[in-house]
Amino acid sequence: MADHIPKEFLELVLQRIDLVALIDARVPLRKKTGNNYFACCPFHQEKTASFSVSHSKQFYYCFGCGAHGNAIDFLMNYDRLRFPEAVETLAKQIGMAVPHSKTSEKALSFQHLYTTLDEAAAFYHAQLRQAPKAFAYIKQRGISEEIIRTFRLGYAPRGDTLLQTLGKTEEARKALQETGILNQKDTRFYDRFHERIIFPIDDRRGRCVGFGGRVMDNSEPKYLNSPETPLFQKGHELYGLHQALQVNRQLPRLLIVEGYMDMISLFQYGITYAAATLGTATTAYQVQSLFRYTSEIVFCFDGDNAGRRAAWRALQVILPIVPDHVQFRFLFLPDNEDPDSLVRREGKIAFEKRVTEAQTLSQYLFQTLMTDIDLSTVDGKTRYINAALEHIKHLPEGIFKNALLTDLRQKTRTDISLSVEKQSVVSTRPKTSSNRSSLLRYALSLLIQFPDLAQHVTEPIPSGIIPGTELFNQILEIAQQKKTLSTGTLLEFFRTQPEEKWLASLAQEELSLPQNGLLSEFLGAIHKMRKQIKAHFIQKMLEKAALGSLSSEEKHELNQLIIEKE
Repeated sequence: MADHIPKEFLELVLQRIDLVALIDARVPLRKKTGNNYFACCPFHQEKTASFSVSHSKQFYYCFGCGAHGNAIDFLMNYDRLRFPEAVETLAKQIGMAVPHSKTSEKALSFQHLYTTLDEAAAFYHAQLRQAPKAFAYIKQRGISEEIIRTFRLGYAPRGDTLLQTLGKTEEARKALQETGILNQKDTRFYDRFHERIIFPIDDRRGRCVGFGGRVMDNSEPKYLNSPETPLFQKGHELYGLHQALQVNRQLPRLLIVEGYMDMISLFQYGITYAAATLGTATTAYQVQSLFRYTSEIVFCFDGDNAGRRAAWRALQVILPIVPDHVQFRFLFLPDNEDPDSLVRREGKIAFEKRVTEAQTLSQYLFQTLMTDIDLSTVDGKTRYINAALEHIKHLPEGIFKNALLTDLRQKTRTDISLSVEKQSVVSTRPKTSSNRSSLLRYALSLLIQFPDLAQHVTEPIPSGIIPGTELFNQILEIAQQKKTLSTGTLLEFFRTQPEEKWLASLAQEELSLPQNGLLSEFLGAIHKMRKQIKAHFIQKMLEKAALGSLSSEEKHELNQLIIEKE
């Protein structure tokens, strides 16, 4: 969605917004030595203030959890807005209208579908009171009046009551069909969810995007969801997440369960940090969307074979996307129990004890892999290591991956070779082990934190020798074209790009330089890199000359390089 709003407009908005004032209105800041303001981080629990906001950079960074970004990022994370909504909020604040592309205009055209779904939810909710059998079923399941109101539970009656109430015009009937509520067979229209208890499914903003329906007897299918529509994709939504976010400004953890009734019962018993999948396996999209809300995600499964298989599938989904700041746990319930039955039987305290004691991702992974393997034998140990590495290699580079490798060494008492560990490692950031790359990292940190330094560079750095020069030159070009960039605005150009997180870490590095020494340090680093690149070329040409294969033009070029070097 970011690509559908012109970069020029984003730049203008970020230039006009004062990040310090924006954050201070929500999280009181206090001034500290230098240009930075500090507060306790609003995105994780802490006692000491490690959340830093720079007025000059228009950039925030938490040294505790790594949260970072500009004004758009802050609204997305703190006010829980999506990208276009955050931009629109900032634009309104400065009296501007967001220019919409055709894609954005198409999204706006879906407003009538949101209205239709909201009207249908109200219709179903009203019908529940008028259906004695349905209302008795809800009460028999132990659902309170408050929960009925909070989740707008309803009932879909038999017959054409829905059509007669909401589908009086052809346009309204078409909207009911587009949202998947109304089905057609020959010339007859009927309610997709007839004679089912209705669970309205809200998106994160609280807008109804679809429905789940449950039968009141043993007929199949027990649950029926809305079909895929322009507003509803089962793999994107989590039932009850909106309500959890409404109750909890900061989610201590999020418990992922498998059923509507499980989620509702937990909420009723005071466990208000649960959400349910919609009859499908957990998806990467669902999990990644939660990273901005919580630092702990607990998957809850039945303890039977089906539950174990579902847990293993969930593990495969999350391994490639596990961030260092989020902990994952796996909770398996006793036989013949689900969250609904268990929380009613043993209560909140006992159930939450199970949640806090749930297996960590590493415990679950290693314990599962160890099944039917004898580590006392060479063959067993080899099988175990290979199986573990096959899964660990999918993890993103970071602290957690290194910790798992260390744990694997300790469990097997084996010095696992680095070449084996790093078979699948792919990194987009420059390596920092060499002097060359250290210089480039230093220059890049200076450039990101002080983009106006770019105006003093006359030509790009030759690429191909020092890893990362292409990225440096790209940032250099942006900063030269946009002469009034702040750090926060500059990083907006790399939103969703592989380099985004690494560049953000460079943006907050402590440089400890006097203000009047910035330019000389920056140009000095670039000068040293150019000398190193030139020395590299000279060495390559000398090696070629030793083989007697230099052309006359190359000999002339070599002489010129040597003269210039001296």
